[in-house]
Amino acid sequence: MAENDGHRARLRERFLKSGIDGFSERDCLELLLSYAIPRKDVKPIAVELLKHFGGLSRVLEADMQELMLINGIAENSASLLMLILPLIRVYQKSKAQETPRLEFLSARKAYARALLMGEAREHFELIALGEKGKLIADKRIASGDDRHAAVFPRLVAGFLLNVGASACVIAHNHPSGSAEPSDDDIRLTESLRQMLKPLSIELVDH
Repeated sequence: MAENDGHRARLRERFLKSGIDGFSERDCLELLLSYAIPRKDVKPIAVELLKHFGGLSRVLEADMQELMLINGIAENSASLLMLILPLIRVYQKSKAQETPRLEFLSARKAYARALLMGEAREHFELIALGEKGKLIADKRIASGDDRHAAVFPRLVAGFLLNVGASACVIAHNHPSGSAEPSDDDIRLTESLRQMLKPLSIELVDH
């Protein structure tokens, strides 16, 4: 067995025996890439990815075009890397739906994270609730660039009425990294709250 094959086998055996604890970011990337790039030393590729993007989180947030700038990264390996965060979001959303009541702030935060984790663009999510915070449905109502995503109140009202919601939560991410609400965020929240009142729909949280 070639030394490269032996290294791959040792990484996989280590993962199967002890999990991901103790793996460096480079180890994680090497293990991932070993499933998409056969018969090639993936260590230099992992090193170059981390150097170029500045860390594993940025690698997983990169798009196809950005990833394929790295020597050794082709469509298959780029697709695998791009799959990780969406797959985690699906997992977290599925997990949250096992106890589909969002009465408490902690549950609402967890569900919002599941919808928005790792997104590089700004998105607004609308979460429709029934009695006692029962989860009915969710919908992405707006997307934008790194600065702004326009929310249209009629789309909010239309979706909530269509699914029979009595309450709702809105959630959005700040790709800049700051979690502080902007003045526009505060104005939007109050505007939606007042718009929904005559419809007997409570805006529980933003």
